[in-house]
Amino acid sequence: MWGANHAHAKLDYAMLLFGTPPVMAQSKGLESGHLDPSEVGALCERASEVRLLARSQMITTGNERWLRLSRQELVVEAFAMGAPPLDPGRCYVVVRAGHVGETERRVFEVRDFVVSPENTSVFVIGRNFALPPKSAEAR
Repeated sequence: MWGANHAHAKLDYAMLLFGTPPVMAQSKGLESGHLDPSEVGALCERASEVRLLARSQMITTGNERWLRLSRQELVVEAFAMGAPPLDPGRCYVVVRAGHVGETERRVFEVRDFVVSPENTSVFVIGRNFALPPKSAEAR
């Protein structure tokens, strides 16, 4: 087997040949814990997507029911700053798992953002909390 060093060398070689993709070169990771609440609020307002790592973290969080439902469908409903009892200085992602007949909602605290000129993404999530289902008139 080639081992990790060989794979790393191949990646370095590929990056030398082809360069760093422009989007990756212009992206910047930001830890929300090191930002002022106003900066977190501005990023939260601009957030428009959840990166694969955060999505994978969301799916694997929770019990067997959540795992089953989130594998069926996982929809981001909103990005929002916390309201009590959640921390008002943190950004959260509201997510619905499952289909219309059987759903579950959770809210995930955003730990890290990835910011580029094109968009702001949620990269890593932290704690999560169950939410009540949306009422029929709120849909």
